[in-house]
Amino acid sequence: MRCTSGHVFLTSLLILLRARRANAAPEDSPEFQNKAPLKLVWASEGEDVELPCDITPPTPTDVVNMVLWFRDSDGIPLYSLDARSGDLSSAIHWAVSDDLGKRTYFQIGDGQRAKLKVTKVMYKDQGIFRCRVDFIDSPTRNFLVNLTLVEEPSKPVIYNAQGREVTGVGGPFLQGYNLALTCQVSGGRPRPSVTWWKDGEILDGVVDTVSIGAPSKFTVNHLFIDKVTRSLWGTKLECRAQSAPMSAPIVREVPLDIYLKPAVVKIILSEEQIYAGRPIAARCETWGSSPAARIVWRLGEQVIGEPNVSTTQRSNSTVSKLALALGKDDDGKELTCRAENPRFPGGNLEQTKVLSVAYAPVVAIHLATGYVLDTLREGDDLKLVCNVESNPLSTKVIWYHNGNRLEHDVATGTLIASNTLTLRILTLAHGGQYSCGAINSVGEGGSPPIFIRVKYAPRCRVGYERQEIAASRRETVSLRCEVDAIPTDVVRFSWTYNGTRGDVLPMQNSKARNNGLVSVLEYTPTADTDFGTLACWASNSIGRQRTPCIFNIVPGKAPQPPFDCSLQNETSSLEVNCVPGADGGSPQYFLLEVRGAPRNPRVVQVNAATLHAPQSDQGAVGEVPAIYQEKNMMPNFQLHDLEPGVDYTLYVYAVNGQGRSEPALLEHVSVVEPIGGRLERTGTGIFLDDLKKALPNANSENLIIVIALTGTGAVALILIGIGVIIGLAICRRRNGSPVKDGPDDFTTPTYVSAQRIEPRIRYSGDGRRSQRTSLYVEDSRNEPDLLQRVEIDMHN
Repeated sequence: MRCTSGHVFLTSLLILLRARRANAAPEDSPEFQNKAPLKLVWASEGEDVELPCDITPPTPTDVVNMVLWFRDSDGIPLYSLDARSGDLSSAIHWAVSDDLGKRTYFQIGDGQRAKLKVTKVMYKDQGIFRCRVDFIDSPTRNFLVNLTLVEEPSKPVIYNAQGREVTGVGGPFLQGYNLALTCQVSGGRPRPSVTWWKDGEILDGVVDTVSIGAPSKFTVNHLFIDKVTRSLWGTKLECRAQSAPMSAPIVREVPLDIYLKPAVVKIILSEEQIYAGRPIAARCETWGSSPAARIVWRLGEQVIGEPNVSTTQRSNSTVSKLALALGKDDDGKELTCRAENPRFPGGNLEQTKVLSVAYAPVVAIHLATGYVLDTLREGDDLKLVCNVESNPLSTKVIWYHNGNRLEHDVATGTLIASNTLTLRILTLAHGGQYSCGAINSVGEGGSPPIFIRVKYAPRCRVGYERQEIAASRRETVSLRCEVDAIPTDVVRFSWTYNGTRGDVLPMQNSKARNNGLVSVLEYTPTADTDFGTLACWASNSIGRQRTPCIFNIVPGKAPQPPFDCSLQNETSSLEVNCVPGADGGSPQYFLLEVRGAPRNPRVVQVNAATLHAPQSDQGAVGEVPAIYQEKNMMPNFQLHDLEPGVDYTLYVYAVNGQGRSEPALLEHVSVVEPIGGRLERTGTGIFLDDLKKALPNANSENLIIVIALTGTGAVALILIGIGVIIGLAICRRRNGSPVKDGPDDFTTPTYVSAQRIEPRIRYSGDGRRSQRTSLYVEDSRNEPDLLQRVEIDMHN
């Protein structure tokens, strides 16, 4: 049990008072300590140690009052045992709180065997420990314990005569020469003894002095043998270091070896002529070395190979075999076989052979001095050099461009001289891969290619040099400027405008979108002066574009009419084929109009009366109105249901955003028999023949109403339309109005005045050739409202 700091203070105070009362010398004084018995305790670092203290009372009736442990001259005890309660078993234990105090404990035992235990003792724990025992009646007794830690010496280190540490075998030592070895240890307490031994017998037990004056931490023993004999070959010497009172010494063994000088070294090659890449066998033999000599192969300055070595000890011969695979870099090198005893003066012997290795040309290509690959640009000159290494010398050098052999040609600027290639005035065609090859008696070799990239200023991409763009006023067009350039990074664009007055003006770059090698300018002409020429300029690190990309902005115009129109009679239709004309600068489509009149004289008179009718929305004044229209992206059309006895005129127009062209005419088209038959249904359309069969008493006007209703494509509307027609027929019969029968074939219209003619066009929705039908409405003076309503419905 440990007490508080107050207890320590009281205990110390009690000790001082008793010392003064006794009027004696201080217990920690040298005079007092010299009188106390001293016991020496040895210990090794890390061990547990016991410091004895006899606490037996001088008289049987006396008892221990207090036990105090002090270290060196410290006035405060490091450990105390307070037995003033009268019983040692219940005494109070106390220790200082430092590291040493935590590792100490006092064991009472039977009195004489009382001891202070210190665990894991360290070098800093060394010192004089004093045990003070206070009795109730008897005088105080003190015991001194000298705690000394044994310091083991270091493991012996062996040095040769040159001062180098011997880590393995000592030597080799030369027969007939002296032997000098030094054994050295450091530290040790008490000072260790260092001795040399051989086969259990001491050779040298004299410890040599290594320093004068201050003591050294090293202990040294020098061993010197004047003449080495064969008796030392293969033996071991021992250096022993021991610090008393330790029993086991530290031993360091040194094996010894003796070498003799080699007498003969000889190299033998399996082939006289050596070829690159073809292995040969090399053999080196040596005699006279004891022990067997170490053979080292060298090719030039480099130690080579893992040789296969065989040794015969009786004849002192060593044979080394080596497989050599030589290359072109080994031509002219020296092959050396060396037999050596490294520490024998003059004990090395070697033989050398110069190698001649034949190999095919090894070729490399590079730029001549003064040329830099990254700076080559259009118009520069270039010189390439072909380096050839071969044995024997090459007889021919060949140059290639992109795999094609080059020939000397002054006219094209290709100059070949020996191993150089000169290219005059570089163009883009000079770019690509260049390589060279060489030939000798062994074979042929080629160089890795070198890539030549000729840099050049931007130029218009092929197909984008000059473009003509048709545009209308206030129509925005996209002008796409594409260029080629090397390098492609940081290509800048600028636009200029050359108007009709000849002024060249810059365009704002903010209007253009630049992306790599493409610039897109959105341009909108708003006045006649905005039509002209725009130029696109590009530049990179090489320079500015010499010739710009031209865009001629011209006013849009109507397309040219198609030409070379022809007719071809098919089984079910009449086919019209034309050749497109110029589109006027805008996308175009084609329109076919069919106009015709029956050859009946009565009908002709009616048609003649209509020649002076006002202009309709399908034709000019004086034209026969169109009875059929068809629109297609190409001028190819098919006509169905042409009526015999009608003289047709076909008009083919080209139409774009600027208007339509003059028509291409096919006149006096007539058929003897009807072509094809009924038109096929397209989408949800219903044709006149079907309605006439369904409603035999309905006239053409009523049929028009039904067709107008069918334009929506809903079945309900069809039914409603039929109901309306039936109602109208009943009303007319009640009103006594005559019912006019319609024509037998609705492809032959009944002509009325131009004001009454309304062409009706029906288009198919699947993109194929459209089937259309034109219907004509005859004016009914009796029911003008009905006619007007029908026209409105049909227009919608």
